[in-house]
Amino acid sequence: MEKNNLISIILPVHNGEKYLSQSIESCLNQTYKNIELIIVNDCSTDSTLDIVNQYAALDDRVRIINNEENKKLPASLNIGHNQARGGLISWTSDDNIYELDAFEELNKSLFENNVDIVYSDIALINKDGEKIIDFHFVGFENIIFGNFIGSCFLYKKEVFDRNQGYDENLFLIEDYDFWLRAIIHSSYFQVKKILYNYRKHEDSLTSKINNDIEAGELFRNNIKKTYNNFCKKILEKDYEVVADFLTNVLTRQVVSYEWLIKHNVKIKNFEEHLLKNINFSNIKLLKRVFFKKKLEIWILNKSPENIFLQSLFLIKNNFYIIDKNSFKIIIKYSFFKLSK
Repeated sequence: MEKNNLISIILPVHNGEKYLSQSIESCLNQTYKNIELIIVNDCSTDSTLDIVNQYAALDDRVRIINNEENKKLPASLNIGHNQARGGLISWTSDDNIYELDAFEELNKSLFENNVDIVYSDIALINKDGEKIIDFHFVGFENIIFGNFIGSCFLYKKEVFDRNQGYDENLFLIEDYDFWLRAIIHSSYFQVKKILYNYRKHEDSLTSKINNDIEAGELFRNNIKKTYNNFCKKILEKDYEVVADFLTNVLTRQVVSYEWLIKHNVKIKNFEEHLLKNINFSNIKLLKRVFFKKKLEIWILNKSPENIFLQSLFLIKNNFYIIDKNSFKIIIKYSFFKLSK
């Protein structure tokens, strides 16, 4: 694969007229010029088609695919990927904006680090395009507890092929499911630069998940399916217990510390199996992530019974990865709760 390989950018859109031009221009104005922009118009009823046709008439790198019916995001992604000519692929949304050197930086990093997938930090912007805050993602070892890949990435086309595409039954969680499944066969690298602007507004999918009851329920159900599928690839047995743990943590459900103690061996076995994967080569980093989650659960545990014994259990099972600050927190909450 050459360093100037064609990059295919997939842009699925459904009624995205409001910000679409800004998104398209951020793709076409890249300093990395060897791109194609595949716009998948998912049966829009606004002026989306007129907008994309105007850009296609001006730039032959723009290709348009019109879905005859509304297929939603994961299906539109698969349609775009299957038409891609490039050996490297990314996708974006109609309301977000790339920094102009995004693909130059991503492509450079992919080759220099000899990996399959690269991803970068992002900035959050408001509906008017004004920056709210720079968002720096935590280390990759945190991927087990949430989608910390974000929205700016580049990967080899074979990653899509190995994954057999995006799961069309996992709308709202299709990207996180894709990243988890890719862990099994592909390598990742984080580019610690702001290369993308993610727009927060009331019509975004993220807002719908947080504010719409039906969308929130669908999100939770699909998270459970995603974790079940992933854990089953890691463990031959007990994967459902671990999937329940991960689901409850991500969706902020109550997990009793008694339950955690009961299933501690199964969760630690899951950790050990993850360490066999090239993406989790740093033992301490991965185990510290799991410890932090267990510490959070312990702190939020409402039952004061056996709190001191629980704290001893926490220390004993994680002694070599507990930092000074965490140790102070354990001591503080142990005596605080004992005094109640």
